Amino acid sequence: MPRTVPARVPFLLFLLFFLGLGLSVFAFVDLNWTHWLFVRQGVDHLIPGTTPAPVDSTQIEKLRQSILNVRIAQCNQNGENLGTGFVVKAGYVATAAHILGDEQSCNGKIRLIDSKGREHSASLEGLSTQDDLALLRISDTSLPALQLADSATYETPQEVLKLVTLGYPLEQAGASTSDSAAISGEGSLSRFDREHNVFVTSGLNLNPGNSGGPVFLRKNWLVLGIVRAKLSSEAGEGIGYIAPIKTFGSFFREKTGQELR
Repeated sequence: MPRTVPARVPFLLFLLFFLGLGLSVFAFVDLNWTHWLFVRQGVDHLIPGTTPAPVDSTQIEKLRQSILNVRIAQCNQNGENLGTGFVVKAGYVATAAHILGDEQSCNGKIRLIDSKGREHSASLEGLSTQDDLALLRISDTSLPALQLADSATYETPQEVLKLVTLGYPLEQAGASTSDSAAISGEGSLSRFDREHNVFVTSGLNLNPGNSGGPVFLRKNWLVLGIVRAKLSSEAGEGIGYIAPIKTFGSFFREKTGQELR
């Protein structure tokens, strides 16, 4: 004789079904609320696994027009010191002082190669070994200047700031002059070191040849500063130092009597 199913069993199954449905709806609402809380409030970087917005290739090509491969002949050896520079004002190029090496003592030739492979002869207009800054002058005033940030406002950042640099790392600098500036991986601003007047960064893929190049704020592509050095991997992984563009602005004024803006 078949067993009879107690009347309460279908009722319990009915309750379990609606309980499961209710939990699913709650989870969906909770996930969407969390997304609104973090993404809509401008802190999308707090969500694990998020990736930066794709780089606009048109924007990068425009920036490359202002970024040059710096090659400086040395006195006591054959060859050139290699680095990166960028146009800060028509006819003026910013770079790092240490790239020059012993150029000053022998008046070695300074060559700048632009994104189209054209060569520009440059003269040294100013040097600050303390801040590791150099100002070069070229006759071609058609190369566009990069847009500069007010770097002082980022000395005490109120948000996580993503950074990107464009330059000629060693493998690019040693290649043909038709090669264009390479974009680094995305890093972030760690802090401002007032004692040494540098921004400390983490995660930027800085290599020999990047020195003197621009470091951009990823959110608006304004130049925050100039690549100075990368800490050795033994001391810390992916830590870099950049000179604030505000410091270069003061240096530029001192050497030329002009304002960058």
